[in-house]
Amino acid sequence: MKAKNNKMIQAIAYLVIGILFCVFQSGMLGWLMTAVGVLLVVMGVSDALSKDYVSAIIKIAVGIVIALGGWLFVEIVLLVLGIVVIINGAKQLLAALKSNKKDIKELVISIVTIVFGVMLVVSKWAMMDWLFIIIGVLIALEGVLMLLGKK
Repeated sequence: MKAKNNKMIQAIAYLVIGILFCVFQSGMLGWLMTAVGVLLVVMGVSDALSKDYVSAIIKIAVGIVIALGGWLFVEIVLLVLGIVVIINGAKQLLAALKSNKKDIKELVISIVTIVFGVMLVVSKWAMMDWLFIIIGVLIALEGVLMLLGKK
C-alpha cells in the first residue's frame, strides 16, 4: 500500500512539475536553482545534527551560493544541461542501435534528444522556452502514465 501511495505522489509531482515547466518556461530555472539550494542547506543542517560537520559546512555553503546566486550561473548550468542531454541522447541512441528490436520510436527520441542538447549548447536562450515547454509536456505525460498505471 505504501509503495502505491508513493507512486501516486510521484505521479502527481511529475504532473505538477510538468505543468509548471510549461507555464513558467525558462523562469523555472531560477526556481529550480533556489529549490536545489534550499535542499542542500536542509541536507547540511541534517548533517550538522548528525555531527558530520565537514559535510554540513560544504552543503550549507554550496546551498547558499546556489540559492542566492544561482541566476549568476545560468549560462554554465545551461551549457552543462545541454551536454548532459547530449550524453543522455547518445546513450539512448547506442542502446537503441544495440537492441535486437530496432525500435524506430527509440531511435527518433534519442536523435531528437541529441538535437535539443546541441541546440541548447549552441543557442542557449533561443531554445530555452521551447525546451522547457517540451520538458514540461514530457514530465506531465510521465505523470499521467504513472497515474493510469502504465509505468
